[in-house]
Amino acid sequence: MQQEKDFIQREIQRLTLLLNKLIGKALGLDIDGFDQGIQNIESDLKSEFDLSLREILEMENSELIAHIRELDEQHLEKIAELISILIKNPKTENRNQLAKKGIVLLYFLDSHSKTFSLKRMELKNTLRDRTD
Repeated sequence: MQQEKDFIQREIQRLTLLLNKLIGKALGLDIDGFDQGIQNIESDLKSEFDLSLREILEMENSELIAHIRELDEQHLEKIAELISILIKNPKTENRNQLAKKGIVLLYFLDSHSKTFSLKRMELKNTLRDRTD
């Protein structure tokens, strides 16, 4: 039983590190390598979370919530952070719609989390500013 817990904890840590790496990539995206960088982010998200930014955009909110329901709280917050970084880049397509989906993620987190997060509040404000 302890080995199973340790494995799950290591897997959560590995995926958190991956998301941190993706956030770093998103922060470093420049105009010349933007399309390739987004493709790399998309493929990493798809392979590890069975979810891409394109799919997030295309899903109905209820479908998105059903899909993310089993993801770890830390991972959802990191995905929302990734979205908030990407919407600041003028080359990102559908920034307003992506911001709205990020808000859906954060509201889901707020309603299912046992902890209050200032970072989550900050991310919500950043995403809301983009949808106005």
